[in-house]
Amino acid sequence: MKGAELILNRVWLKNYPKGVKHDVEIPNKAVFELFDEAAERYANRPAAIFLEEKITYGKLREYVDRMAAALSSLGVGKGDRVAILLPNSIQFIIAYYGTLKTGATVTPMNPLYTPREVEYQARETQAKVIFTLDILYKNVHPILNNTQIRHVIISNIADFLPGLKRSLGKLLKKIPTAEVPRDERIKSFMELLKTSRPEAPKPALDPEKDLVSLQFTGGTTGTPKGVMLTHRNVVANITQIHEMLSTYIRDGEEIFVALLPFYHIYGQTVLLGSGLTHGNALLIFPRLELEPFMKAIARHRATIFPGVPTLFNAMSKHPLIKELDLSALKLVISGADSLPVEVAKEFERVTGKKVCEGYGLTETSPVTHVNPPEAIRYGSFGVPIPNTYAAVIDPESMEFLPVGEVGELVVAGPQVMKGYMREEDNSNVFLEAHGMRWFRTGDMVRMDEDGYFHFVDRRKDIIKFKGFSVFPAEIEDVLYSNPAVKEAAVVGVPDPRTGEQIIAVVVLKDEFKGKTGEEEILKYCRERLAEYKQPSRVIFVDEIPKTAVGKILRRAVRDRVREMLVQPS
Repeated sequence: MKGAELILNRVWLKNYPKGVKHDVEIPNKAVFELFDEAAERYANRPAAIFLEEKITYGKLREYVDRMAAALSSLGVGKGDRVAILLPNSIQFIIAYYGTLKTGATVTPMNPLYTPREVEYQARETQAKVIFTLDILYKNVHPILNNTQIRHVIISNIADFLPGLKRSLGKLLKKIPTAEVPRDERIKSFMELLKTSRPEAPKPALDPEKDLVSLQFTGGTTGTPKGVMLTHRNVVANITQIHEMLSTYIRDGEEIFVALLPFYHIYGQTVLLGSGLTHGNALLIFPRLELEPFMKAIARHRATIFPGVPTLFNAMSKHPLIKELDLSALKLVISGADSLPVEVAKEFERVTGKKVCEGYGLTETSPVTHVNPPEAIRYGSFGVPIPNTYAAVIDPESMEFLPVGEVGELVVAGPQVMKGYMREEDNSNVFLEAHGMRWFRTGDMVRMDEDGYFHFVDRRKDIIKFKGFSVFPAEIEDVLYSNPAVKEAAVVGVPDPRTGEQIIAVVVLKDEFKGKTGEEEILKYCRERLAEYKQPSRVIFVDEIPKTAVGKILRRAVRDRVREMLVQPS
């Protein structure tokens, strides 16, 4: 079968940059061991630039070791889970590597989470400790008595600024700050660093079995699922990425733009992993303020820029882009969502830099594909990286399809997750074939004769909003909890600014018709969902299209919404 032969022979290898190995040896090490090796080798080099302040690898490693010792003294060790509810910051890096050095597993959370969402993940993972900011404590306090969290480690976003700068910032209200009540469960992040010795524990880990991270994603059911990623999964992906891009990334010389959220596996593997385990500096942004962000990239002469399509689109349209010197950029990488060809071309037109699109999922640590930088094809998310196999199957028959045919993407490699936390979530996601264990991605793609893969559509009903994965069923659960709502369906419709708009289609109960409006429903969602999950519109209808067995016909709903949105008001 020609398609299977091309896949098993890895036809895409002919497109690899010269000198890039087809397969690399994966170190049998924990993630933090790679960090320690880099910190020792590049002790005096900046590891991070945050709010214009630099911190060296030597100092960062000392902080990490101190935090590991502090966590150990709080009873954290191998097998435990530690939640991190922080924006991109020095504190996140210390919390991440400090936790790993105890042998525990991190479970990062989006700092936009509401108490309901924090509680769900904390309960699922049985987290014992949570790191957060003073201004986010309000979303942690309400859930403490309902979870196994025993300690809350609090910091302020400006804790690593010099004293005078920090004091003036707070005095002038330029640094967000909140009072935290006295509670024996609350610990000061900075106090723990001051009082602990820089002597990290030395846990005995098995990289193939022990977990780095429990990342939460969703599925067609809308129920967030815990993804178990081992040290080997993440070390493999760091090694694979570094090999594939080795002609562009030089150890100890690069400055990575670190806007990708650290709580997302894309940010962890590419920035905290590939960046910090090879002696490069992270230019850290806790949030996006577009104009200052663009200026900082130019001012600091950043060289490696991983981002998302909506960011590249926004930059291309900003008048400042033509004034900036971005000549230091060597590599611009797009992930987390499909990159529209017009966005890539416009970014290249205004900056002179090609955008290198890749592909991955939380379940694959995340990277499986990337465009070879010397042979970028717009409209394709590239070729499988070293040690990785990818194929297209018929999702019904499970047969491997020939070149050019559309089917479900399946991938095999050392970066594929151990599995989901709940055993029932693992049914039908793995496929044994050709002597390999394949992960079913749920994405519909095709492969061309040269081994480049092209995205076609999603089998799942995931909505992509600004690079975030949004799961309709989760929003629908919130809508159904509203006493005014009889039926609800949530769909995404294309939007050039955000990727997709989130639209809620609602049938009101008879007694609420004419009494409950769009703003009331939106307010209800705002109080219960993170900002990126909130619908931008609510459309009221008398009936939602369904199958004979009562299943929502999402395509029909989506088509109807598109019609209504283009109708003149």
